[in-house]
Amino acid sequence: MNEQRQNGIPEPVGQPVRSLQEMLNQIAIHDDAYMRLVPDGIYGERTLEAVMIFQREKNLPVTGVVNDQTWSAIVAAYEKMEFLYGTPPPLSVLPSGTFTCCQGERSAPMFIVRGMFSALEQVTTNFAPCAGGDVNDGGTYENLRTVQRLSGLPETGTLDRPTWVYLSQLYHALVTRD
Repeated sequence: MNEQRQNGIPEPVGQPVRSLQEMLNQIAIHDDAYMRLVPDGIYGERTLEAVMIFQREKNLPVTGVVNDQTWSAIVAAYEKMEFLYGTPPPLSVLPSGTFTCCQGERSAPMFIVRGMFSALEQVTTNFAPCAGGDVNDGGTYENLRTVQRLSGLPETGTLDRPTWVYLSQLYHALVTRD
């Protein structure tokens, strides 16, 4: 770790400190018992204080030193916060390889597609209501054709990978706003 001198006292600086600060900050965002930090890569007074607060809250020896025990506890708390509040990983809905679900066919991904169309119905007038189920029929088939028309794909009404990609983009842009 690099060192920077402040008031004649060497302080650790660099990416390991920035990583520590980012983890402590994420923990503090979701739990008011902890102190928020600006990750600047310098183990200064605020970082020292944040570490000591963390140690106190986790019943660790309050030294301000990030030893293996403190580091492991910070990583565990950070991973828990990321699991509960972080960005979810992408959801692979279609089976790998070439996948299609043509008009009248059954497929488990159709449940998710219908749910997405139900949510899109609430924010745009482009999509028709579609009943639940795992069959590509009725409103779902017509909505898939609409997605394909909007994206410039051939209007087959078939759920395939290119149609799924565009539908997912519409859903994220209009419903989740990611």
